[in-house]
Amino acid sequence: MSASRRIHFLVFIVSVFAMGAAGPAVWAASENDSHAQTKDEVSVAKESIAGTVTRIKSSAIAVQNAVPRPLMVGSPIYVGDVISTSSEARLEITMIDDAVMTLGASAIFIVLDYIYQGDGGNAATRLLSGALRSTSGNISKPKDKPFKLYSEFGTIGIRGTDFWAGYLHGEFHVGLLSGAGVYVENDAGRVEITRIGYGAKIIKRGAAPTPPKPWANDMLNMSKDSVSFE
Repeated sequence: MSASRRIHFLVFIVSVFAMGAAGPAVWAASENDSHAQTKDEVSVAKESIAGTVTRIKSSAIAVQNAVPRPLMVGSPIYVGDVISTSSEARLEITMIDDAVMTLGASAIFIVLDYIYQGDGGNAATRLLSGALRSTSGNISKPKDKPFKLYSEFGTIGIRGTDFWAGYLHGEFHVGLLSGAGVYVENDAGRVEITRIGYGAKIIKRGAAPTPPKPWANDMLNMSKDSVSFE
């Protein structure tokens, strides 16, 4: 099976999983829908909105209940969405707590949970491929409530931070671009990245995160370029 087919198959499987975890599918009715949304359906949709697309380059889709929705500026992003970007894409999402997430090309990203009510909330996402830059929002401000990003290699906990995470040459990298810091952990170990311009990586499944080291200029530039709209 080719790499592209594996990714499309994975999107389908994960979307089915996300459907079960997130509950009923929610998306706005289009002009071609055979029936209008009921008040209950609109209420569920509003409660499940996690963010809104604020910038896009090339193309991206969100999948919920195995049904794809092309994304554009102004499109809502819902809890349970599996988001996939094209090979030349950039996608910026402003979340309901004012966090900003920018996905690079060929990314697969899942919104597992995102609830914010002004005085608290909870957020969990998963990055399956590609790269992500995230400027954290209000959910991650309390020290005991870090925003969490999951990957196949480990978990990232974020507190008041601008960070980059992504897959390069089969390894998972995390770097601190500004802010208080992040931690990277899995069953094999945990490291804290608290110095700006430093990063850690996990070289394979089951391996502990490496100690944080300063990123060379080429690594910093490559990470920023991977999610840049310019």
